[in-house]
Amino acid sequence: MGNPCFFGIDGGGTHSRLALVDREGKVLARSEAGSTNIYSVAKDEVFANISTLLDSALKSAGLNIQDVAAGCFGSAGLGRAGEQKLFRAFFDSLLGKDFPVKLCTDGEILLCGGLESLEGYCLIAGTGSIALGRSKVGVLVRSGGHGYMLGDEGSAAWIGRTAIARTLRSLEDRDISTGMLPFILEAAGLAESNELIKYVHHDTDKAKIAGLAPVVTQAARKGDPLALDILRIGAGELVLLVKSVISQSPWIKRMELVLAGGVMEHDEIVTNKLKESLAKDFPRLLVSSPKGTALEGACMLALT
Repeated sequence: MGNPCFFGIDGGGTHSRLALVDREGKVLARSEAGSTNIYSVAKDEVFANISTLLDSALKSAGLNIQDVAAGCFGSAGLGRAGEQKLFRAFFDSLLGKDFPVKLCTDGEILLCGGLESLEGYCLIAGTGSIALGRSKVGVLVRSGGHGYMLGDEGSAAWIGRTAIARTLRSLEDRDISTGMLPFILEAAGLAESNELIKYVHHDTDKAKIAGLAPVVTQAARKGDPLALDILRIGAGELVLLVKSVISQSPWIKRMELVLAGGVMEHDEIVTNKLKESLAKDFPRLLVSSPKGTALEGACMLALT
């Protein structure tokens, strides 16, 4: 093998991306395809999409499969043994038995790309929420990520669900007063408050509930007391996720945390409260926005 190449894949539930790089990390080609998440589409479609990603990039770079030295595939759900075994068998059949492919969660590749480092911490608060820590040698710790039915505290889904529940409580004088109801109903496409019960239990999903989070943010910006309280509590829950991974990993020396996800990007109330609390509890912790992408993180890991 004269000039080996390496691939990194950022696998998504809707779209997936691959970058082909040389030994110095220079990008040789990129490609895009559909979902690589076995919980979004059938596994045969997932495997076909991965093959398409690799074939397309190799063709674009004028290279062959024999030129590939190693790779990294990052996707949601890859932290469990069953998924690891499934994808390991697929890559063995595609690239040869025991071909060196790192199988990582989407959080791990985002941590590495966001920090531009193999060591540090990551807090993701988008539709769901999770905190991760990683050592230089790849030892991981995590907190959260249990899904919106069991957790995802501080995430957009949690904010939306909490807003519905507490607004209904407020109507019964069991919670802080709020003016959010008409805006929640409008965003959900409903006419009356009693429709929210059927909406939550039968007619909606995690993504649609997460789509209500901007309603809460807008209300909080205007001083709505219930909206402000929801975001205050959400920020506190995110702080607990960070505290958990830091307490689990005294052996991680790089005290830097990257913040990622829609809540971190678009809700300055949550983000500012989070940063204020972390500054008090961990004065040595550097908190930053992503410096690079999850795809870049996958390429970094492929090269190690």
